Amino acid sequence: MSASPATPAGRPVVVKIGGAAGVDLENVCADVVELVRQGERVVVVNGGSEAGDRLLGSLGLERPEATTANGNVVRLTYASTLRALTMAWVGEVNKAVVLALLAKGIPALGLCGADGRVLTARRRPPLKLQDADGRMRIDREHLAGEVSSVNSALLGMLLDGGYVPVVCPPAVTEDGVLVNVDADHVASSIAAALGAKALIILSNVPGLLADPKDPSTLVRSSDDVEGCMPLAGGRMRYKLEAVRRALQGGVPAAYVSASRVARPVFSALEEAGGTKFTLREKGGADAGA
Repeated sequence: MSASPATPAGRPVVVKIGGAAGVDLENVCADVVELVRQGERVVVVNGGSEAGDRLLGSLGLERPEATTANGNVVRLTYASTLRALTMAWVGEVNKAVVLALLAKGIPALGLCGADGRVLTARRRPPLKLQDADGRMRIDREHLAGEVSSVNSALLGMLLDGGYVPVVCPPAVTEDGVLVNVDADHVASSIAAALGAKALIILSNVPGLLADPKDPSTLVRSSDDVEGCMPLAGGRMRYKLEAVRRALQGGVPAAYVSASRVARPVFSALEEAGGTKFTLREKGGADAGA
């Protein structure tokens, strides 16, 4: 379903706007507008974790946590919670991004993974979970997936038409089931499928920190994503995994940076803030931090 990557002259920039509390949506959209007016082709990916949790709470729902057989703690998504999360991701956050861009004169078009099958996913297999009393059970009802293909032909057509696609989870399986997919993974999959010149992941943190409690320990650049994994905790591990996928998929540079700074997208691209990741050249020296 994925088409060939765009030609180098038309390689887009993929900007992922985090969904956690404290992300400055208007700030990021202003930079997207400036990029477009400079002639860049831009795809935006939005998350929505804070909006999703807020809506679940208002409906008296929650995403339960469970421990897998190998000891990992996971948040589970079921049909009832995915309906609410879809309302938040697609109906609230995605449309807020679209409206922010439209208000600045930029034609934007919002899509979730099911629209035009822009994101097809493989549903994850049943989970072996450990209950509080130590007994094991098999959960076949959870709705989580991994992006398996991107409809790059559709996104390319929109970009060629002058639109800014704004894409968000959920994705859809081959048999038409909506599944929860990680928005950082969505962004890296789109960047690789379109042959993007850069992936920028913006969130409520300044970048990768050697000490998560000390902003002065920001890692400015690295060509060794795997080597940086021990520094990453919580959601940062998902971001580094997305960076790794993008770089291995042919994206030359990926950035993890803060949204609540002046000109956040350009701050990342100009290496004034955040962490820049690249792939190590064969035979090259270690990158500095």
